[in-house]
Amino acid sequence: MPADLTASERPVLVRDGAGLGLPFSRGLMATSILATGADTDVAYAIAASIQRALAEDGARSIGADALAALAGNTIATIGGPTMAARYRTWRALRREGRPLVIVLGGAPGVGKSTLSTRLAVRLGITRVVTTDTIREVLRTVIPSTVLPELHVSTYEAISERADDPDAYLRQARVVGGALLAVGERLMSERRSVILEGVHLLPGEILPTLAAHPSQPVAVELLLTLDDVELHRAHLAARATGEPTRGGARALAQFARIRRLHEVLVDRARARGIETLDVGEPRRLSERLLELIFGQAAPTVARP
Repeated sequence: MPADLTASERPVLVRDGAGLGLPFSRGLMATSILATGADTDVAYAIAASIQRALAEDGARSIGADALAALAGNTIATIGGPTMAARYRTWRALRREGRPLVIVLGGAPGVGKSTLSTRLAVRLGITRVVTTDTIREVLRTVIPSTVLPELHVSTYEAISERADDPDAYLRQARVVGGALLAVGERLMSERRSVILEGVHLLPGEILPTLAAHPSQPVAVELLLTLDDVELHRAHLAARATGEPTRGGARALAQFARIRRLHEVLVDRARARGIETLDVGEPRRLSERLLELIFGQAAPTVARP
């Protein structure tokens, strides 16, 4: 292990419940603290403080629960009680072995992929499954003669008429059903996952996932972008910066994309699904974590 990851030249061993020990890692501790929403520099400052406390104590080893208690107290001192409460909730969730499933829906161009990646890094989730990927797989086995809506872009499937989203809904339910099967498989394996995409109709798959025997902590959010011109700017940036993602074509269909945005918002409100406007990017990841931990905290046992 690199020297800069350990507490000292004589590293403190962190013992698990079976008595097995691994050297304390400041880097790994800082990574776990990122789940609280702390900025990277704050997370590393807290981890360094924990490292110093271990060195000053002089012990050659520490139990995992004792280290978690030390971490919680240090986080409370430096980051405050809210950050410490998030850490303890995250620690309890992992100790119980319950998977975390996060469902992020939203219209094209609102920033779902970017935020999913940020959340995955902070929460240590290694599986992010997109509805676009599922749709591409389905297109290889379901011909256009059977389901023509599956073989067009999502924003081309929705009509500009306010009373006719049926083609999009048919596409979304087929893709969402397949994504639900993927989610249930991961829940059976007790794997945490972020499911994201435009085909996630608010309130459609979360109840089934939440009722899975693995007792996952299931959280759903609809990402919105109420500022129309900012939404257009997002797609314009995609057209120039990521040309393979079809930003130019999306811009040409912007009226339909906004209609899709309205359909999703209406469905979320009708089903009591939390919405989050991403038009205010400052500390957006932390606000997402606040919503997630706010829903997760009542369902897990504290240490």
